[in-house]
Amino acid sequence: MAPRPYNSTVRKDAEAETLRRIIAATVALHAEKGAMATSHAEIAARAGVSVPTVYKHFPTRNDLLPHCIGEVAGAAPVLDREAILAAPDTGMRLACLVDALHARYQYFHPWSRWMAVDAPFLPELARIAEEGAQELESLVKAVLADLYPRGIPQAVLALAIVILDYGTWQQLHQRLGKPRAVSRAALLALQRIVSSSPESE
Repeated sequence: MAPRPYNSTVRKDAEAETLRRIIAATVALHAEKGAMATSHAEIAARAGVSVPTVYKHFPTRNDLLPHCIGEVAGAAPVLDREAILAAPDTGMRLACLVDALHARYQYFHPWSRWMAVDAPFLPELARIAEEGAQELESLVKAVLADLYPRGIPQAVLALAIVILDYGTWQQLHQRLGKPRAVSRAALLALQRIVSSSPESE
C-alpha cells in the first residue's frame, strides 16, 4: 500500500482553525473575567484543545494579547475624526463626539471594565489606555478649537475630558441605564461648561 501523500493545505487549515478557536475562547474569557484572571487551562477548555497546544502557540498572556486586541478592535465602531469635525458647528460636533465615543464604550465595555486591574501587569493594555487618553484629548481640543481661538482654558479642557472619559460613561450607564439618557447627560454637561466659560483664561 502506497503511503498517503502529505497534504500541507489541510494541515495549515487545521492549524489556522486551532488558532482561531484559541483566540475566540480567550476573547470571550477576557470579557467575562479579565486577562489576568484567565488561565491557559481555561482557554484550552473553552477552545476544545489541550493546554500544551495553547502554550505551544501562545506561551504567555502577552503573546496572546495582540491577537485578542486585533480580534476585538476589528469589529469596533469607528471613531471617525473627520466626520466629527465636519459637523457644521461646535454643538453638533460635541454631539457627534459624544455619540461616537459612547458607541465605542458600549462595544468595548466587556473588556474595558477590567482595564484598571489588568493594565498594571500587561504593558500592551497600558499602552492602549495611554493612546486612548491622548486621542480623546486631541479630539476635544479639535472640537472646541473654534470657540477658543486664543487657547482652550485648562479647566474647560480638563472637565470636558472627565465628562467624556470611559469611567464617567460607566458610572452614568450604571445610574441611568439607557444609552440615550447617558449621552444626553454627558452632552448637557459639556454644553453647560462651554457656555459658562469665557473665551479664554
